Amino acid sequence: MMIFIIGWIHFKADVIMSDGTPLKVYVWLPDDTINKKLSTLLVRTPYDTLGLIDSSTISTIISNNLAYVVNPLRGYWGSGGIRSPFLNDGWGPNQDGKEIALWITNQHWSNDSICTFGGSALGFAQYFLEGTDFDLTCAVPSVAGFSMYYEVFYGGEFRKFITENWLSAVNATMWLDTIEKYAVYSDNSPWAWINGYLRTYQFNAPMLHITGWFDAFTDGAISAFKHIKFYGGPRAKNYQYIIIGPWMHFLNRDTVGDLIFPSNSKIDLEVYHFYWFLYWFKGIGDWNSIKRVKFYLMGDLSTNDTTKWNKWIETDDFPPNGTYYQTWFLFKDSIKVQYPNYQKDSLVYFYNSNNPVPTIGGFDFIGLYNPDSILFGPRNLNPINNRSDVVIFTSDILNEPLAVIGQPILYLYASSNRFDTDFIVLLADVYPDGRSILISEGVLKARHRNGVDREDLLNPNQIYLFTIKLRNTAYVFNKNHRIRIYITSSKYPSYEPNPNNGGPFKRNDPNKLIAINSIWTGNLYPSAIVLPVNNSIVGLGEITYKTKTCIIKNRMAICDNEIPNYVYDLNGRLVRNMNLKKGVYLVRTPNKLFKVIVP
Repeated sequence: MMIFIIGWIHFKADVIMSDGTPLKVYVWLPDDTINKKLSTLLVRTPYDTLGLIDSSTISTIISNNLAYVVNPLRGYWGSGGIRSPFLNDGWGPNQDGKEIALWITNQHWSNDSICTFGGSALGFAQYFLEGTDFDLTCAVPSVAGFSMYYEVFYGGEFRKFITENWLSAVNATMWLDTIEKYAVYSDNSPWAWINGYLRTYQFNAPMLHITGWFDAFTDGAISAFKHIKFYGGPRAKNYQYIIIGPWMHFLNRDTVGDLIFPSNSKIDLEVYHFYWFLYWFKGIGDWNSIKRVKFYLMGDLSTNDTTKWNKWIETDDFPPNGTYYQTWFLFKDSIKVQYPNYQKDSLVYFYNSNNPVPTIGGFDFIGLYNPDSILFGPRNLNPINNRSDVVIFTSDILNEPLAVIGQPILYLYASSNRFDTDFIVLLADVYPDGRSILISEGVLKARHRNGVDREDLLNPNQIYLFTIKLRNTAYVFNKNHRIRIYITSSKYPSYEPNPNNGGPFKRNDPNKLIAINSIWTGNLYPSAIVLPVNNSIVGLGEITYKTKTCIIKNRMAICDNEIPNYVYDLNGRLVRNMNLKKGVYLVRTPNKLFKVIVP
């Protein structure tokens, strides 16, 4: 049935998929569409469509002479089929997103130009549609990830809180058993149908990615931006943009966890949407002159000064040009830029999965529950400071601000008496008043240390080097603050507690063992966190080295007991100054260029 309302025409229809399943579409058109061809805004969602069809949204779209189509995913809100979020929305046997887009292009009112928008699940649906061979005109995915596996299993560990609660909210908990079955990634599993990394070459649409530093899927959005920019089709490569605010899953809120950001942290995202669509639908405006990256540089909130941090930065890439990697070594209870002057030491803790470390703050908010819950955002971690299963490393008081922009990485030498365990690292800013505010975190299930597509159990008590990638951030640690690293083996309910038994993954595994885990430090086992530093972009002073000599210790370039900014191979490629392979390298410090040989 077609309904005529002053200003627009509305109707709904069933679109039959290739396997015979009918999907519902809700369509709004300007009321003077006879003999007109329109560009279309498409939204695909598993949520109640009422939030997408309010009169204000429709009026804005229709007043710009655009068609508006809302399509509930298979099994939701009038669409037929089994509720199977996203499995039928990528490039698997069923490609619902592509077929809905093709249906639009076959309508008499369509000019074949389609842009998509929406956040969270609506953002995931956009990435997965673009991964098919249908060419969208443009897209604006918000607070969404690029690969479903990597958002469900972060560092190989199951994101318990997010996954179980979201599937419950969309009445699809029957898929938890399937997730458990495919806990180890494989390109031959259904995960491959919704893994954007496998299909980046198909992406050819200009995209405006929007996310927040404390969103659940920040790294997925940043990875999508970078991968499409590098590997995508011609239109995609040249027109990838990203906005990253100091937000959680709800965008444009200045209160995040324990922090309240200045009012400048909120920007008019609707205006960005509007001008993006105007440009790609009608050629109005000029996005070529706009920087590709707009991110909010967070920092000390005890000062009202926003000239150095707590302000927006615009660059052409992320991390910005000029970022270098500064290594902070773990000592017995501290972190320092100096190389350890002792051979080895270990810090031992007992991890009992029946008594996991409770979640305080983090990156689990996806619109469910109260955003002010202690579970979400940058929170004060001091309540876990005295737990015996949490090991803490704290820097000396900083003499100058340090801008960390990018992805920190912890290189951890550790051992366990079990065949498997987890390692979780939290990065915090310690304020002069003693608060220890969570900034970033990383997780690694030990058996997946060589990749999530394989399982390599530990030899009990053998020392391994684990590489733990933390979440991207942009944060200035102010002078008189300290940098703090927490290392533990659980964070519940954020992650499934590892039962330490070495068996196949199982949710709520009753066979729990206590693990004795050891963190190793010293020049034989130089555990270290590598921070991406860029003080120059915000006008802060650079850390300089008064270097006389450079040597190699444990396959790392050391210059007068400090770590140089840059190490290059002979082809001029920047390489990480850790675990250097045999060869000749050039080491640049602010004062001199050295040649060093790794035997």
